[in-house]
Amino acid sequence: MRPAAPRRALLALAAACAIAAPLAGCSGTDDDRSGPGPSPRKSSDTEICVALVGYWSKEVFLERPTSGRDFMQKGLSNGQNEILLAAVEAAQKERKRSDTDAALKVLDERVAEGCEKRYKGGKPTEGIWREPSPSPSARR
Repeated sequence: MRPAAPRRALLALAAACAIAAPLAGCSGTDDDRSGPGPSPRKSSDTEICVALVGYWSKEVFLERPTSGRDFMQKGLSNGQNEILLAAVEAAQKERKRSDTDAALKVLDERVAEGCEKRYKGGKPTEGIWREPSPSPSARR
């Protein structure tokens, strides 16, 4: 007698594909398409920072199980981690003064401010994220 687990996994995968294909616009026909769709929107460095640091700052603030990872495991740079730590500290102070909802607002504001400041002039210019300097022969 063979175990039913692989069969169930295969059925679950088939069901997920059947649901996901129409949602993703992958019906298999091109009849309803008149041309190329819009080009994908490119996120700015600031938007990426806000999304990434915002997510992890909430995980840390709310003390969720994944919050104990180090900043590199979270995919953060050292500078982004500094934004996270400052935002969490400010939110913890606000929670003592007020409540968790107010603290989460402070957290979001501090993350947005920190990311805007960090990426205001483009990419960060310190540490391992620094753009390489042109070689002396390239400057001539």
